[in-house]
Amino acid sequence: MPTDALREFIQCLPLPALVAKHTKHSRVNHPTLLVNQQFSNELGYVHSDIPDKHSWWQKVYPDPLYQQVVQRQWELEEELAEREGRQFIRLDVNLTLKNGREKRYRVLSSPCPGLPDYIQVLFIELTP
Repeated sequence: MPTDALREFIQCLPLPALVAKHTKHSRVNHPTLLVNQQFSNELGYVHSDIPDKHSWWQKVYPDPLYQQVVQRQWELEEELAEREGRQFIRLDVNLTLKNGREKRYRVLSSPCPGLPDYIQVLFIELTP
């Protein structure tokens, strides 16, 4: 589990954030370890709604065709980040909130500093 300091840091962020576990064995379906209060306030989901990457993708990308588009774009962004030596991935996507509304977010993902087994994912709303 994430350290207490990481939990406190994530909870204090003024934007939605989550932390997932990243290991070689969980590359395909990372378990979600925590979401901050701002995440629940804006997107509506709590940790139990999205216990892993698979659940997340099913809920926020309910249209299978759009889900495939985002998945492919994410893979391309991962490849590009690796080639450029970047530690983060950035992608602008439409997310379906728990209330069924759709909003556009910039999603930023990177390893947690000093904790390589954890991924931090931050969400910046782009919808006016």
